[in-house]
Amino acid sequence: MMGKLTVGLDEAGRGALAGPIVAAALVYRGLATEKKILAKVKDSKLLTARQREKLSALINANFIFSIQALSNKYIDRLGIQKANVLVMEQCVLKLLPYLRQNSYVIKADYVGGAKKYLKTNLEIEFYKKGDRLHPEIAAASIIAKVYRDKLMQKYHRQYPAYNFKQHKGYGTAEHRRSIAKSGLCPWHRRSFLIRRFQGLTPLVA
Repeated sequence: MMGKLTVGLDEAGRGALAGPIVAAALVYRGLATEKKILAKVKDSKLLTARQREKLSALINANFIFSIQALSNKYIDRLGIQKANVLVMEQCVLKLLPYLRQNSYVIKADYVGGAKKYLKTNLEIEFYKKGDRLHPEIAAASIIAKVYRDKLMQKYHRQYPAYNFKQHKGYGTAEHRRSIAKSGLCPWHRRSFLIRRFQGLTPLVA
């Protein structure tokens, strides 16, 4: 049995108009290699895409982790808050067979009202701006974002009219103009767009 483990937990894509929400959880075991990597980590939004990709490769090669995604259809059905908590919870549950052999603490970036959406009795500590306070959370944020960015690049190849590879589904002016011109594709979150773009015909039913 090792010493107390720290699980970092975060999501990517919460505020996007298209695509899934992705969460990642990783286990910090206190190993020297892990410590060196975490020393290089900071909030994923403060890093360039190239920096994130390099760090993600290091994290993937040296940490125990899990990544889970919930599609835009689940977000439309559940609501973003519930989907956010559910996908984070799924990440931790994937790691439980390993975690149960040790004592551990779970640290996550803040999600308002999270406790009422948890389906299990997991004890998760939520921190406002947690990805700036705890490197384990920041590291989880990086691998979640890189994973999601690759998914959005795949969706771009399916629907190039929206330029998903550039804005990754977020509500940029360019993205909103493309929706107004082309309608909605299957990867758009209807619940996010119905008021602003009511009456638009989907590009694909």
